[in-house]
Amino acid sequence: MTDLVTSVTAAPGKTPVAPAPSRWRSLLSSDWARTFALVFAWHAVLTAVAVLFQGTLPIGEGYPVKVLGPDATLLSHTYRWDAENFHQITNGGYGDEATPWVPAFYPFFPFCVWLVETVTFGKLGFLAAGMVVNGVASWCAATALLKIARHFLAGERAAWLTVAAFLTAPTAFFLHAFYSEAVFCALGFWAYLFALRRQWVWMGLCLIPLTATRITAVLFVGLCFLEFLRSKDWKPRGLLSWHLLWFPASVLGVVAYGVVLKIVNGDALAMFSAYDTVSTWGYHVADLNIPGTLAAEVSASWDALASGRPSNWQVLSHLLPLVGLVVLLASSVYTFVALRKDGIPLAAFGLASFVMFTLNSNVVSVHRYLLPCLVIYVAMVLAAQRKRALRPVLYGWMYTTSLVQAAVFLFFVAGIWAG
Repeated sequence: MTDLVTSVTAAPGKTPVAPAPSRWRSLLSSDWARTFALVFAWHAVLTAVAVLFQGTLPIGEGYPVKVLGPDATLLSHTYRWDAENFHQITNGGYGDEATPWVPAFYPFFPFCVWLVETVTFGKLGFLAAGMVVNGVASWCAATALLKIARHFLAGERAAWLTVAAFLTAPTAFFLHAFYSEAVFCALGFWAYLFALRRQWVWMGLCLIPLTATRITAVLFVGLCFLEFLRSKDWKPRGLLSWHLLWFPASVLGVVAYGVVLKIVNGDALAMFSAYDTVSTWGYHVADLNIPGTLAAEVSASWDALASGRPSNWQVLSHLLPLVGLVVLLASSVYTFVALRKDGIPLAAFGLASFVMFTLNSNVVSVHRYLLPCLVIYVAMVLAAQRKRALRPVLYGWMYTTSLVQAAVFLFFVAGIWAG
């Protein structure tokens, strides 16, 4: 019977064609399904760790007791420090004279949270709405990064290692918190992926809301612009394309934010002047003397290590950011050396990030700002792929950063400064 079936279904001299996989099997084996499983599991682990430890950890000043109350809930660990400012925005915080610093926080993430709350008729509280937004956004970011990695790396293992490096970064848990990191990474990564695919319209539609998410969106605009030039083989006549208009159009996001601020409190530039309303933000002083800033940070980090018992502030506001900047600089240089012309956009993105993150005469919170710097993850895996001896180094690095992430996350859950 088997021979008879074979003789009927297969032409003489030809190999029988295997049946096409079912629609469901194809869906479950897709990038979207696999990244969903990975990211969902990652969020679940962070939630489990927080629930397990939040009842025994000391409560720091970053815990908003007035909002959350004394009793912890399933998602209350996501709401610390700046999360309160994002929450205030969903409740009209831009027009509240009692909180003049809130305009320093851009509106797109809280808008997404408000939208989810509204669509669900308030049945989802703001914390659950925030988790939905961040869950979807971190899923989209991981999927985009996976696809970006395939443009520069050979093999599926390398592409997935890039995603793993992203999720094990020291501050990756901010993708889980009531912060704008997840939305920013999703929009930035997809904008760059669309640029790599030469899908300029979709790229532009990602860049517009990106500029209404964080000021550092300018770095992704620059990254995509350099990729646009690379697609034209770096020839000036390539600038004659109408797709170039998407780059000035990208400012529409922040312009819309300025219009909202003008209407609400009369100051279209309140996102900048807001820093002058908080005395504790006085250390943010624009300074072009980047070598001087770095020298001061090296000195502070050395003093912290020499003391034998560095404080939480020394580690998280000096030492960890400085290590991150060194990794960013090394990754950017290596990307250019390894990829040559193809690596110019990513390398320049990394170098521009290095400069922008050190222009405020300090590196406080820089370890958090480094999270969207995808050049780090691509460069690390690329180096390990090209130099077999570096593979144990990559795995050791990811193991170490996972431990650092766990420690800093517990600081965050306790309301202790985490960046």
